[in-house]
Amino acid sequence: MAADFILDTVAICFAVFFMTAPLSQAIDVCGTPAKVRYVNPINLLCFYLNCMTQLAYGLFLPVPPVVPCNAYGVGVAIFSTSACWWFARKEQHAINWDRTAAIGTLLAVLLSATIFAFAALESAADVGVLGMLVGIIMYGAPLSSMKEVLKTKSSETLPVMQSFLGFLNSSCWFTVGVRTGKVPVWGPNVIGMMLSLLQLALILKYPAKTGGPEQQDFIPVLAEHSLADIARVVSADLAERLADGSESISDFMKRSSQDLSSFFSPNRGNEYISLDGEEPMSPDKKKLIEECPPDFA
Repeated sequence: MAADFILDTVAICFAVFFMTAPLSQAIDVCGTPAKVRYVNPINLLCFYLNCMTQLAYGLFLPVPPVVPCNAYGVGVAIFSTSACWWFARKEQHAINWDRTAAIGTLLAVLLSATIFAFAALESAADVGVLGMLVGIIMYGAPLSSMKEVLKTKSSETLPVMQSFLGFLNSSCWFTVGVRTGKVPVWGPNVIGMMLSLLQLALILKYPAKTGGPEQQDFIPVLAEHSLADIARVVSADLAERLADGSESISDFMKRSSQDLSSFFSPNRGNEYISLDGEEPMSPDKKKLIEECPPDFA
């Protein structure tokens, strides 16, 4: 159907954008190697493992729309992880890229190879079930630094592009999974949407900060955080405008209700209320004017 083709195409496009998110970090690190301190290896390793799992599932079940974007994602993950490891070797402040991260990298490679072989030789459907769990882990991986974010009140270690594009990507693939009836496709993306929204909320609440250029070891944060700064300013300005607008509407409604209540209120005693602001006339005076109208000729 045409609708399915369009939806698959849109989902693939958003997935390609999402798969490009780690690449933006890697390019930033290549330009300023010291920025590798802001890249969380858990994000990249979970990203790589998810792409390999989904690629195996898409190839051997098969689910064609899943293949192109995840093949691209595998390439991005390998390049990004390799680049970060290359520059982290000589960066003393890259404390996240330690022996534990090296062991995790080796395990991720071995596990992905095992999953790929199992999907090809045994059951791709079982790999799809595993892919749901891996996908959820990938979307929640940036929250591994949430404790640090809450402690420092800084979102410098949260990936802005990955969180934003992850929300759009999971939304599209949730729709594809529902239409095709593939639980491994729509299942993890429901949770992925919520986890991405939580990350975006933390990024908007806590601006990335490094302490100031006066520090000796000052390193600017990743360039993608400038987008978060723009979104933060725009959202604050929009909220202020909405607050001013709602206050104006409230004042207008209040004045209107007062005018209407005054217009329809009963006469005070037996006096007639003048509409032009003059003194009210008593019934006797009004009767006298009616009987003997003044002559203006």
